[in-house]
Amino acid sequence: MQPTVGIKNALQEGRPIPRTVPALYRGLAVSAGAMLPITAVQFGMNRALEQGYRRVTGAEKLTTGGTVAVALGAGGASAFLGCPAEYVMIQQQKSGRSLATEFRHLLSTYGPLKPFKGLSATILRESLYATGYLAIAPILREALSQQPAVQSQDIPGGPYVLSGLIAGLIATVSSQPADTIKTRMQAFPDSKAHPEYRSFMSTTRHILATEGAGTFLAGLGPRAFRVCCAVFILNGTRNTIVDALQAQRTPHVVPV
Repeated sequence: MQPTVGIKNALQEGRPIPRTVPALYRGLAVSAGAMLPITAVQFGMNRALEQGYRRVTGAEKLTTGGTVAVALGAGGASAFLGCPAEYVMIQQQKSGRSLATEFRHLLSTYGPLKPFKGLSATILRESLYATGYLAIAPILREALSQQPAVQSQDIPGGPYVLSGLIAGLIATVSSQPADTIKTRMQAFPDSKAHPEYRSFMSTTRHILATEGAGTFLAGLGPRAFRVCCAVFILNGTRNTIVDALQAQRTPHVVPV
């Protein structure tokens, strides 16, 4: 999936698309290294917020609104890991340096807090993305499972496949503008040289004034492919975890 990230970032930044294999995979180490902790935070926070919701409301099952709110919070929390990781990756893709060299360069040039540039956009994007697989996908799957046409033998795993695809597309389109804003902000870290990318709002105004609203959807194709695949996989992982937790809570009846 890393080549889709490289292509997507290039399209959002307005620079040439990488054409060689090494260039397409540049930034793989930091991207892969951050994936597990980011996903773990999303799963863990979602579980913790679900439990908190139940304690506060006294409800056994979350409402649709509660499910969405919990997923938004879980996604937002993971942005504190994703933002600096993606900042380093984007700079590495632009410069062609190794990860260690890029990391030293960024620290010495911009300081330890600069990797958090674009945090607000990352929080918004991750909140919407996580809602796709933590809330929308299971809600859709439950609704689709009640439809006889979807349950047909001609569509193996119909509710699971369709819910993952639809949720992935919703997550991609809804979060794409925030992702584009984040990428632009992180691609131009020097706020003195590029004041137009100093903040979320200044970046939004600059893109609207100079390039138009369509630019917010730059890189939508490669990102949609990656997000739909991720939602499909993570939705299945979530189902497995939920089933295992429910099995642990279900009392085993020992026959007399």
